Amino acid sequence: MRTRLLLVLAVLGAAVVTAFAFPLAASMADARTREFVLSRDADLQRFADLADGYARNGSPGLLFEEAGAYHGLYGEALAVVSTRGAAPRAVGTSLDDPAVSAAIGRALRNERSSGVEVLTPWSPGTVVFAKPIGTGAQVNGAVVIVASTESTRNDILQGWAVIGVGFLAAVIGFGVLALSVSRWVLRPLEEVSTRMQLLTQSLPFVATASGTSDAASAAGRTGPPELRALSAAFETMDNAVHTSADAQRRLVADTAHQLRNPLAALQLRLDTLGPRVMDDGKRSHERAVGEAIRLEEILDDLLALSVAEAPRTKGRDGEQTCVPQLVAIERADFWHDTAAESGIQFTVDDDPVGLEANISTGDLEQILDVLFDNICKYAGPGATARISTGRGSSPEAGRRTEVTVSDDGAGVAHGELELVTRRFYRGSPRGEPSGDGGGPAGTGLGLSIVEALVESNGGELLIRDTPGGGLTVAMSFAAPADEEAGR
Repeated sequence: MRTRLLLVLAVLGAAVVTAFAFPLAASMADARTREFVLSRDADLQRFADLADGYARNGSPGLLFEEAGAYHGLYGEALAVVSTRGAAPRAVGTSLDDPAVSAAIGRALRNERSSGVEVLTPWSPGTVVFAKPIGTGAQVNGAVVIVASTESTRNDILQGWAVIGVGFLAAVIGFGVLALSVSRWVLRPLEEVSTRMQLLTQSLPFVATASGTSDAASAAGRTGPPELRALSAAFETMDNAVHTSADAQRRLVADTAHQLRNPLAALQLRLDTLGPRVMDDGKRSHERAVGEAIRLEEILDDLLALSVAEAPRTKGRDGEQTCVPQLVAIERADFWHDTAAESGIQFTVDDDPVGLEANISTGDLEQILDVLFDNICKYAGPGATARISTGRGSSPEAGRRTEVTVSDDGAGVAHGELELVTRRFYRGSPRGEPSGDGGGPAGTGLGLSIVEALVESNGGELLIRDTPGGGLTVAMSFAAPADEEAGR
């Protein structure tokens, strides 16, 4: 890519410089040629005036003296001929010269002298100028100057040399600029590619990820080498990250499964040991049983979290949509007895429209189970939980279905709303000292599961304080395409 970029910039720079240099050189040569022609025309007119008397009556006056001085000063030849009988005179040239005789013939015929072409360093060394002597149609003779072009050609050569040096300097400048621009453009790409490769090498399963992707995609890559290398590095990193994430989820799930058997054996031994425990050890035995139960809850939540974080695949029509109000009614009825024992009341708002959301019934049931369980445990007696469904909209995502679960219970301590979805973080009720691990009993994975389930279904989660006290969990999901089109 650097070579191509340098070539394009260099060609463009050379074209721009050439577009200025060649017209400038041509203009300079043309101006110097006009100056040369005007100077010789003036000299020719002066000698035509001096030679008028000699051509008519043979009286030279100052003609011969001026002609000799002119030839001696400038080194240019001069000739005068007469049609009235005066002898022809030539200084520094011969009338037998074909170019001189041809120019005299044109002048005696009162023809316009052919113009001088633009001079160049390789133009002829002399140019013949001729002018008739006389007035009007009366031609008494002709005067000829054989002018040297050496000085003019040298001036043009020097001017062109200066332009050439400027041309080369400009081309070199454009080359340096092109090199700087190419480095400036490509350096970030190279740095990103290098850092991406280093990051990829630090990830596990790099060999597996790169081996499965490189061969399949290398043949289809096109474009500059730097971008191909960046694309390959990104694809390898992407595969390695996905492979690592899948391995992590499998590790969590496999670990939870493997721990179930020894945990079940431990619980069985604790239950068998219970009748044989002495009175002074019963309290420690009860604590051990409680910790075993808590460990079982953690393993269950870890399994649920690993499942919640797994990518969702598109199923058949209807498998990934549900009516949130119907799910909320069913789960509120299921939790009715537990809520009554905790002094909690569940209320589900009416939704006459029956809005649908792009989330499966099973996932929404699991979300509501976690939220209802938290309310029963932490909201406190006398609290009321309200579940509502409504229509929201987002300029980026279009029409959405919002599901809100709010309560007027104890709420969460100030400053902990940002932390409640962090894994294993157990919040503290409002008014009590906050701190990780200092809150009420629980695994600290419930709201992490909720967040994972909402995000894996393309939803958005917002947790905020309920005005007047309590906690509000608001979720929004995309509305089904057919429903959105129909409304």
